[in-house]
Amino acid sequence: MSAARSAKRRRVIVDGSNMATEGRTLPSLHQLDEAVRAFIDEYPDVDVLVVADASFEHRIDSSERARFKEAELAGEIVTPPAGAVGRGDAFILKIAARVNAQVLSNDSYQEFQDEHPWLFDAGRLIGGKPVPAVGWIFTERLPVRASKTTRSSSSPTKAAPVAKKASAAKKLTVAMPDGSTPTIGSTLTPVAKKVPVAKKASAVKKASEKVPAVATASKAPAKKAATKKAPTKKAAAVEKKPPAAQRRDRQPVNPDELFGVFISEHRVRSHLEGTVKAFTSHGAVIQVAVSGGVIECYAPTTQLGKPAPARARDVLKRGDKRSFKLTSVDKERRIAELALV
Repeated sequence: MSAARSAKRRRVIVDGSNMATEGRTLPSLHQLDEAVRAFIDEYPDVDVLVVADASFEHRIDSSERARFKEAELAGEIVTPPAGAVGRGDAFILKIAARVNAQVLSNDSYQEFQDEHPWLFDAGRLIGGKPVPAVGWIFTERLPVRASKTTRSSSSPTKAAPVAKKASAAKKLTVAMPDGSTPTIGSTLTPVAKKVPVAKKASAVKKASEKVPAVATASKAPAKKAATKKAPTKKAAAVEKKPPAAQRRDRQPVNPDELFGVFISEHRVRSHLEGTVKAFTSHGAVIQVAVSGGVIECYAPTTQLGKPAPARARDVLKRGDKRSFKLTSVDKERRIAELALV
């Protein structure tokens, strides 16, 4: 029964860096989590694997890095090997090609289209965007076809080294003192030719006269570089100020009034009952009833057992009522973290 069910499940590789940066200047782990959660809610019959660039950890907000490491150690987010050619994009496409998976991304992977023509097969690419007051919308898409220039620049031919050789040959054409031209690659043995002493002295004098000019020219760039003004503290502060797009992931999760009721009814380390609502890329969303309504809490995979399971759905099922322990409260985002008891 389980084997037949898993055979019907589709595999989807999520371009984590792309989804986390959609509509933003810097990636957000929270936005990636929301995208994956919404995708699984819309397509519950899929097996999702999230792949992020090796630099992803260093580009997200510092407050999210600990959670990213937890997700990476739990196998919920995969990163390519350091120094991998093509970075995360090539890694994603190789995985998708090997397991015949769909790819959730808004990228067209133009530099890899010749290597992976299946990108143009119907249904292999899915795009997604967050729509204000609506949520994430997903739709099948076809990649924008790369131009010939893009393909030729990303796939160099053997003509380049030949041109380089021709250029090198041109530079190595040397006129010998006797007027002959040596063959490239042969030993250069110039023919001795007598030069009058007076002419030699004149050449030495001219060379010495040019030295000060060369020395002066070499100092000029250094002097110019020294005049460059350092940025003021005010300018530096403006540069470090995050744009509004980077701060939107701090939006509260629950209504202020209901979350206030939750805090008054439950203390950290107390036990409570919750219902599994949905799964995320590295945890589960848990609904907890309070006086006057219901709030959403978060149970990271690392808090669902020892050792932690690979996925939250390995130990939880949607709709299950389970006992949890309240481990922390984020008043700014109005959300609480839970651990499975």
